[in-house]
Amino acid sequence: MIPVRGLLLSVSLRMFVSALLLLPAAAAAQAPLPQAPLPQGTTAAPAQAAAPSGSRTVAGRVVRPGVEAFEPVSGTWVTLHRVGRDRAGPLDSARTASDGSYRFGYTPSGAPDAIYFVSASYAGIAYFSSGLTQQDVTGQEAEIQVFDTTSSGIRLTVRGRHIILSASTGGTRRGIIEVFEITNDSSRTLIGINDKAATFRVRIPQGAQDFKVAQGDVPADAVTNSEGEVLVMMPFAPGLKRLSFTYSVDADAFPLKMPVQFATGVLEVLAEDPQATVTAPKIAETAPASLDGRNFRRFLGNDVPANGVLEMDLPGSGQAQKTRIVISLVAAIGLAMLVSLARAFSRRKVPTGPGMASAVAADRQAERLARQIADLDARFERAREPDDAARATYARERADLKSALTSALISRDDSR
Repeated sequence: MIPVRGLLLSVSLRMFVSALLLLPAAAAAQAPLPQAPLPQGTTAAPAQAAAPSGSRTVAGRVVRPGVEAFEPVSGTWVTLHRVGRDRAGPLDSARTASDGSYRFGYTPSGAPDAIYFVSASYAGIAYFSSGLTQQDVTGQEAEIQVFDTTSSGIRLTVRGRHIILSASTGGTRRGIIEVFEITNDSSRTLIGINDKAATFRVRIPQGAQDFKVAQGDVPADAVTNSEGEVLVMMPFAPGLKRLSFTYSVDADAFPLKMPVQFATGVLEVLAEDPQATVTAPKIAETAPASLDGRNFRRFLGNDVPANGVLEMDLPGSGQAQKTRIVISLVAAIGLAMLVSLARAFSRRKVPTGPGMASAVAADRQAERLARQIADLDARFERAREPDDAARATYARERADLKSALTSALISRDDSR
């Protein structure tokens, strides 16, 4: 047995699994008295709150693609955010100068592990900086790239699709986990033609139940499952996003046939059942994978063409294992791909080594959740006279994200 490795990143699966096992959640923090209006339901901390690490500054630019290079964006709103375990909300906001520049000074307060970052609003879409971890952040780390939008002419690319087929639990259903790495290789943000139009869609087996969005870059409120089709209704900016979800199918559904709708750079299936077989164009079985005593048959294909069929079969029941679905396993594979592919779109340096990789993974998860909270707040503020149902949905989703962030911040500290 050999450990699973992401095809585009030579790091062991165990390293990423150990990192992701630390990630199931996160928090929100106590903000100093804001200079911009706080979203509904957010409370500012007293201005005299003690600062754990002194004054800080962030100075950067907002830019967008031009004919030959990135060009400054003047007059757009930028907002400094703080998201921690106790409170979450904006601290300050301003418009960019004629050269696209902005600058904020702030003093950290409240929970010391709170996340600070800057967002820029452009064409109705929020874009975010990296997390502000240094006392003074300038240059590329403070630069925010924004993009014009379009609802046509862009074809998203599926760089990777990973499927986990769980072992039998002794019941009548089998759990399946899917992770997609999706890239927008253009210089524009893809949006739907209206608020209810999907920017990405993929079919799942008819009769699938227990559908749930898992950890990734696509929040649960942007995904629906309708009559066997998963619909993503959110903007896709240039770069890479990871979409992951889980569902279950009836054990009698096998052999299970799933369409390969898109040309796929890497198609991978991990089957925990020792008798499982997988067939699809350009896919073949490779060395099995192992993790903490659990074994997986591994089927792999590169540059898999569209319009094929992926068939998974479970001839015979084998030895039913009382086991749970390992979401962290597929998330680890997805993260390995994500880190590697993201290098094509990001100028941030990624430390190496198991300990550093674990910390980087935890940092990214916490930052992702913090941005989702800020984006949720921004979308709720833009809503015109939301009804009671919309307010209840907003409150529930925000509470879930804050709970996840709390756990992620704790995990981030433990991984250092």
